[in-house]
Amino acid sequence: MKGKVMFEKKTLDKSFVRVYAENSSALLQKIESDASGWVAFQLPLQKFYTVKISKYGYVTKIITVDAAMPKSLEKGDYYFEFSVDLFEEIEGLDVSLLKEPVAKIFFNTFTKKFDYDYNYTAKINNDVKKLYSNYQLLKKQGKVQVFEKTEETKTEVFPDTVKNADVKADTPKKPSVIFSVEVLSSSEQIPKNSSLLKGIVNAKEYFEDELYKYYIGEYATSREAEKMKEDILGFFPTARIIAFKEGKKIPLEEATQK
Repeated sequence: MKGKVMFEKKTLDKSFVRVYAENSSALLQKIESDASGWVAFQLPLQKFYTVKISKYGYVTKIITVDAAMPKSLEKGDYYFEFSVDLFEEIEGLDVSLLKEPVAKIFFNTFTKKFDYDYNYTAKINNDVKKLYSNYQLLKKQGKVQVFEKTEETKTEVFPDTVKNADVKADTPKKPSVIFSVEVLSSSEQIPKNSSLLKGIVNAKEYFEDELYKYYIGEYATSREAEKMKEDILGFFPTARIIAFKEGKKIPLEEATQK
């Protein structure tokens, strides 16, 4: 699994992802996000996991991962990318809702890939939207942040933190070129919840040749983007690799040379 931790469209470094197996309270893994907000970790199959995403001064969010699948399909590796948007702790904000997961991930036996439980997402989304509205209202009213001091936050040092070398290698601070996977294009803008995007919630948009084009992922190498393209070709047969330099699209040939 690979994920990005965000705050108001900005990346959050030094946030933490904690993984618990089954219903155990024992910590299985703890991973610190890198300078670009990325974390990466592996989860053995056939188990259930609770993943808590947190940062000092921000409200913790939870996702669950049900890695159970038919025995006949458990060979090989599976890849899932996610993003989580945290927000600040503010006096008077009721966040009891977030004791429940904001998303549930499971193995879809039809597509043979890991995916979000969209029925659960639709069910919780309205409550989450109300929570965000209250959050924005309290911010406008000038409410202050409330930090609960613990021994962990006082020391601000985590000796057992897993510094994932793969994340840092895959997401350098300022890569000269970014590779992505374009999934579809349209003469009209497509809403984020459109069925055409097949449940992808983090697709980005750019406009070119009188068409709105939609892409996913930001990778430092074309090899990583190619792997993602292969994973989604069954859903997006016209998927292709594209590249950006300093936010501007450039020819793929030029990007691979660089």
